[in-house]
Amino acid sequence: MKRAPPTNPTAAGHPARNARLSLLAGVLYAVLALASPVAAPAAASVAQQNSAPLYGVEIIVFRSSSVSGGEDWEAVPPGRGFGSSATRGGPAPQVLHVLPASDYRLGTIEATLRASGAWRPVAHAAWIQTAANWGTHTGIALADVGINVPELGGMIYLERAPIYLHLGFDVHLSAGGTYTIKEMRTVRYNDKQYFDHPAFGIIALVTPIKRGETPSAQ
Repeated sequence: MKRAPPTNPTAAGHPARNARLSLLAGVLYAVLALASPVAAPAAASVAQQNSAPLYGVEIIVFRSSSVSGGEDWEAVPPGRGFGSSATRGGPAPQVLHVLPASDYRLGTIEATLRASGAWRPVAHAAWIQTAANWGTHTGIALADVGINVPELGGMIYLERAPIYLHLGFDVHLSAGGTYTIKEMRTVRYNDKQYFDHPAFGIIALVTPIKRGETPSAQ
């Protein structure tokens, strides 16, 4: 039986996910569901340069310690949630402030992954940004939020509709093969999201940011 990635009941996972449930998946889900919320880091004074709403985004990218054979995990999935092409215009999203590790909110989850032995964190970053208009499909490169890992590449998308906020990734991992996560979905504030692939995954958190405040460690 192949090792299961941690699951997220709010999102459609890989087609084979239900056949790969494991104790690790349950432990990680418990951490995702029960980790005590803390106040979001707020924007620095640079945020006052722009009147657009601000959002704090934090992600952990992690890979499987080993990828089981027998299936073509390198196949690029369809862009779930992206649609066929960009349909709207508007200003590009801007990164206003990359947060230090002292402001991370997902440290407990990273420690759980690291201690499991089955999953290895490869990147952890948090930042404050504006969002693009829904349907613009204008993203932010990983390097722009401080992620400079040789085996990782791709874009992060945060798009704002009149009612919903959408978070997406088009990210690839090169580790004995090239594996891709390409998905966009609606998200709620302070709700941990898991974007999955049998070879690697992304855990993400989006929070609203108030202007005029400065980041502070929690």
